[in-house]
Amino acid sequence: MDYNQFEQLGDKLREIGHQRRELAEQVFSEVRTGEKNSSKDLLNQLGKVSDEAINIISQQKQILDQEVHRILQS
Repeated sequence: MDYNQFEQLGDKLREIGHQRRELAEQVFSEVRTGEKNSSKDLLNQLGKVSDEAINIISQQKQILDQEVHRILQS
């Protein structure tokens, strides 16, 4: 298993998680204050960041699946 790649993806995922939390807080704040246009833009950003997080999780799963498959084939 390429553990370094797995770790790098984990680091990126943590970074993205922080971005997601901050964007979600901003969305809730702006929705409460009635900032419709700004909250829509933030919601779009949140969607993109969430998609990136899902992609990273999928990559990590693929790495783990390959490693398990390799071990079971031994």
